[in-house]
Amino acid sequence: MGFLRADFTWGWKALVIVGIALLFGGFAVLMYGEFSPSIGLQGVIDYGIRALGFVAMGVGVACFVPVILRDPWRSRPRTEEGWRTLRGEAAREAGVIALNLVCYVGAGLVALGALTALGRAPVAAGITMLISLAVLVRYRWHRWKHRCTYDHFKPFGIVLIMLAFGLVAGIIGRMQAADAIADAAEGPSEEACMLNGFKEQRPSGRGAAFNATDLVIDFTTGVGNEHVYVSIKEQDRAVLQQIVDAGGFVILTYYPRTNVFVRPESSLGWRTTDNTSGAN
Repeated sequence: MGFLRADFTWGWKALVIVGIALLFGGFAVLMYGEFSPSIGLQGVIDYGIRALGFVAMGVGVACFVPVILRDPWRSRPRTEEGWRTLRGEAAREAGVIALNLVCYVGAGLVALGALTALGRAPVAAGITMLISLAVLVRYRWHRWKHRCTYDHFKPFGIVLIMLAFGLVAGIIGRMQAADAIADAAEGPSEEACMLNGFKEQRPSGRGAAFNATDLVIDFTTGVGNEHVYVSIKEQDRAVLQQIVDAGGFVILTYYPRTNVFVRPESSLGWRTTDNTSGAN
């Protein structure tokens, strides 16, 4: 395993092993929560388990940050001349990165803007688009002729990506865990609702193997005509029949923070007329 190098002490190896265990363990927990039951209290618990998967993956990735920074720190210059050389090389790499952004991103955005304006000013937009494409091709040729390595910025770029991933995963996990804990502690809510319909969110491509199909059911409340959405996984699709059997007018029991469905109960006395709701 590349990370468990021979020059690593047991402390470094333990950090790598913990990171790998948290990363893959968190992913396994995330997959369990994704394809587990989504109804009732068990659905809230599984929602919280999925949140823990996000947190574990974020912490696991963060464990690799000191491992990535270890070699740059150990190979840092020890003399003033070495620091001057390092600053010069880092400035050159930073300049190339900035130029890449200007030429690739800037010219690409200008070309897209010209494409958008093509119908209103075809001649000017066409010329602008051709110039932008010429800049992209010419700069790509220049970069191929004058290759640049990013030995100094590459580790820090990898670390920034890792920290961003860990931060985002941690924030998502914390928010979802807080919602699951609050719903489990306070219990479900009840609302007189009318069924509006549902939307099937079916993942496609490679993501289909890692994401379950979600059925997002849309209800309108009897007071205020506010929308209430609950999410049901594909494996729990059978509960839709319960709503249909209740006639579409139901007392909906659900967990409001996690949007976890519990059950529908028939509400025959509830009707809507001219966008006004009331109980008979």
